[in-house]
Amino acid sequence: MNIAMKQSYWALALIYLIAMLGSPFAFEWVIKAAPIWLLAFAVLRTPSVPAKPWLLVAILISSLGDVLLELNLFVFGLGAFLIAQLTYGVLFARRFAWRPDRFAWVVFLLVWAMAVLVWCWPNLAALTVPVLAYMVAIMFMGVAALNSRFALYPAFFGAAVFILSDSLIAIGLFASPFAGQPWAVMLTYYLAQFCIVRALLRD
Repeated sequence: MNIAMKQSYWALALIYLIAMLGSPFAFEWVIKAAPIWLLAFAVLRTPSVPAKPWLLVAILISSLGDVLLELNLFVFGLGAFLIAQLTYGVLFARRFAWRPDRFAWVVFLLVWAMAVLVWCWPNLAALTVPVLAYMVAIMFMGVAALNSRFALYPAFFGAAVFILSDSLIAIGLFASPFAGQPWAVMLTYYLAQFCIVRALLRD
């Protein structure tokens, strides 16, 4: 991913973060998904990307999740992101390497996930099963990134920030909404996608 592509990505992300001040507005989903589509374009134009079709699937399914969430189709959006997380996880797992030096990070991820789950649990109601399934998928992605030949940055950093972004969504929906939550979610989401794709392009 060249410098111009990186700058364009963050310019598009910034445009959406600013546009959120006027949310909701017509075709908001287009501006929201535009940075992710640019990542897909970057993958397409990069030669010799390992498992390129699957990386494109993960990116484009993520953008579908963005659109579905913007259209208030939460369960379908969650399903789209579940597929994307599993795909990212498999791409990391392709470079599996047992990393005992990173075991403390695995424990931290598991403790974090359990803490968020316990906090949100009383209000999950009918969404309990979908949320649990998604949590398993994103934890698989995080642990796969840790136990791989990829460097902690940007691979695991991206996975961890993705987990943080989704945790902020869960906390906002099911536990304790807070001021600035939508911006925090989107900023961490864009950062996570950027880092993960950058790591897999370097593979």
